[in-house]
Amino acid sequence: MNKTFFRKEKQIPLFLVPKVRKRHVPLIYKDHEMAWKLFAEGALRNRVFHDDVLSRGSKCLACGQKLITGKTKYPHIEKHHHCYIRLCTGTILPDDSADIFREVKNSEFPHVPDCRQCKATNPDYYKGCIKKIFPVHAKCHGHIHEVEKVLFDRLDTMILNDFVSTSA
Repeated sequence: MNKTFFRKEKQIPLFLVPKVRKRHVPLIYKDHEMAWKLFAEGALRNRVFHDDVLSRGSKCLACGQKLITGKTKYPHIEKHHHCYIRLCTGTILPDDSADIFREVKNSEFPHVPDCRQCKATNPDYYKGCIKKIFPVHAKCHGHIHEVEKVLFDRLDTMILNDFVSTSA
């Protein structure tokens, strides 16, 4: 790894690094895959959810810099899950709903939950969903996941070393 990466690693607050990686969550929710994907992927394309996540703060929590400069936002602000452990309890929006923030891309999960309805009928649960996602700069989002990879690689090595030492 280069030195810049390690400087970035020290700057990223650890609470932004997911404690359970996204790829491991489907094993936890194997009987609730649709509800999990609605939260983890579908909600990100819901206009109400998108706007509420972006209004959580004016600064990127990864770097501390403003998300908005002057009248324009940074070229790309992403929504980062610091936790993927959540199920959506809402219904699926029709494909032509005005609440769909953007169209589905190639291999993306195609469904979008009705976050507007959930926010109105189950506001505490909805707030719980919002609390698991932060707006960050696209570049910072990449750094967060680089740190995540390094930390989980280290954990894998530690576990493997412990296994080898106890079975020897």
